[in-house]
Amino acid sequence: MLKGLLRVVDDAGIERIHQAALEVLERTGLILRGRFLLEALADAGCRVDFERQRAWFCPEVVERQIAAQRNRYRMVRSSLWYPFCRELPEYDAAWPDEFVVDYGFTTPSIYDYPAGCYRPPTVQDQIDMIKLGDALEAVKAVNAPFIIAEYDSSIESIESARLLLLHTNKPGWVGVSDPRQVKYLAEMAQLALAVMGMSDQEEALRTQPPLFAHAYCTTSPLKLDTHPCNVLAEALRYRFPINFAPMPILGGTTPVTPAGSAVIATAEILGCITACSLIAPDAFYFATAISGEMDMKTTQICYATPAAILTDALLHQLFRFKYGIVLNVEPAYVEVKCPGIQAAFMKTYRQLALAAMVSAPLGIGLLDNGSAFSPTQAMLDLDMNHALYGLAKGVVVNDETLCVDLIHQLAFCEQEAYISSDHTLAHFRELLWNTCYFDRTYRRETSYRHDEADRRLLDMAERDWRRLVETHVSPERDVAFLSELERITAAAREELLG
Repeated sequence: MLKGLLRVVDDAGIERIHQAALEVLERTGLILRGRFLLEALADAGCRVDFERQRAWFCPEVVERQIAAQRNRYRMVRSSLWYPFCRELPEYDAAWPDEFVVDYGFTTPSIYDYPAGCYRPPTVQDQIDMIKLGDALEAVKAVNAPFIIAEYDSSIESIESARLLLLHTNKPGWVGVSDPRQVKYLAEMAQLALAVMGMSDQEEALRTQPPLFAHAYCTTSPLKLDTHPCNVLAEALRYRFPINFAPMPILGGTTPVTPAGSAVIATAEILGCITACSLIAPDAFYFATAISGEMDMKTTQICYATPAAILTDALLHQLFRFKYGIVLNVEPAYVEVKCPGIQAAFMKTYRQLALAAMVSAPLGIGLLDNGSAFSPTQAMLDLDMNHALYGLAKGVVVNDETLCVDLIHQLAFCEQEAYISSDHTLAHFRELLWNTCYFDRTYRRETSYRHDEADRRLLDMAERDWRRLVETHVSPERDVAFLSELERITAAAREELLG
């Protein structure tokens, strides 16, 4: 794999950001809308205003609690769930251990390519996209593709988890909209682990739980609101991995500078981990950053920008080198509305930039700042990510790749060419990019139109995903599995729907 990573700040800069975050925690503090967190901090000697739900942190308490988490959890995740790199490298960017793509982002919309419009996804859309993820070999975890408006929000996560367990052998995660859902998702997670053939289920639940992987999104500046606190209280009982995910908006919810935004995001993560680790020191803690910037012309939030990318990279390197805590990034967030030239540029730019400084989760299909999924775009992204991963593999130097004997044998290619050699036949599939969609043929016409070329490419992608869904056969489930799944779902419906 490629070696090294670009440093965005030196050690002195990292230390200054750390000290600034400690000062913010001590002088300004955090608003934490969960009494259990405030009580833990008060017991540890921090100043707490229970009425205003505000806490000020003693630097020594923060330093002690964060130091205790150093290097405990080193899996690098994507989409908040699948650990695509099992061990964070010491000094290299983290690429997938094998060709793996990120699938399913629980979006509220689907982009319908033939119609050229966004629409609310249906239950059948959810099933179809689960089948598509199951059919793609590079997808190792099928996360819930959509939020289904046909279901009541209090039960939607349970129903989506049920569909995952019925239609794929590699169930990933669903969103959590109600803390009462947690216990049912924990039960369903046991079924999921059985489906996935994991023997040590307790360890798996504590490190990479299927079905439940909630991101406790802090609200910049410096808040953890009621909903994430309520879900967090339930999740701590099961010792699920805890992921705090700030989304600083430069010039909007945080200072316009990457350094200033990093100070706020760092204070949020450090404060939340400190409070939680006082309650559950044995849980695993990590973080995710999805930074954006405010477009001053439109007030739109933009992610495929230099300042936003640098903020994410800065946060990752701070947590990696200063605290020994994994901080993930999400390259799939881009502000593009539909497949096309803009999508190709923004996705490639954001993914390659973060891959040079942080890691390379290879997401597919996401559009419109994470609010919509497009199966057509997913097929194109899959093709593009094959090229990115081919680059990441770097250059292997050994007797087989140096080819000295072959060079001597073929000499000046007067009798035989490399294209017909056994060596080329043995290796070209693993080394050369066999694109499914991008046109690399010779020019045969005198006139080419970009709209026709794009349409041809998109039509092929559309046709391919539909063929995969139509030919997919959902896995068989035995009677005991189906009975237990129905029991859990029925119990959840009875409680959550009243």
